[in-house]
Amino acid sequence: MPLNIEQEIAQIEQNLASKRAELDRQKESGEISEVPHEKETLKEVVGEKISPVIPAPVSPAPQQPVPTPPPVVDTPSYLSPELKDKVQELVNTAFNKTIEDAIKEAKSTNNPALIDAFHDALVDELYDQLVERGKLRPL
Repeated sequence: MPLNIEQEIAQIEQNLASKRAELDRQKESGEISEVPHEKETLKEVVGEKISPVIPAPVSPAPQQPVPTPPPVVDTPSYLSPELKDKVQELVNTAFNKTIEDAIKEAKSTNNPALIDAFHDALVDELYDQLVERGKLRPL
């Protein structure tokens, strides 16, 4: 049985908490120098739902920490005129049906720009909701 939006958001909250705990552990152990902002972590968690991560082969060499890119402040891709309506449709599907349904619909288009724009819009909507619920700090 598919999850409803509240269950999906609760699951995303759990995944986010786990990811944050792992990042905190990595910072304490010196593996990373800085923990990215919660919104960046949320984007990663949602991205894993949109395109599941294929585990990389384990290499014997120690990995260097990857610097966290600064947040991009320009206009989000989902506001471009050619994507705006379809992205809004997908976001509406996510919140009126399920996030999973919206992801399937986005993937079925085989349009990488649309999928990326939907990912950005979904993260922004979820972030706003999680801030409103007191689960995340505002930027």
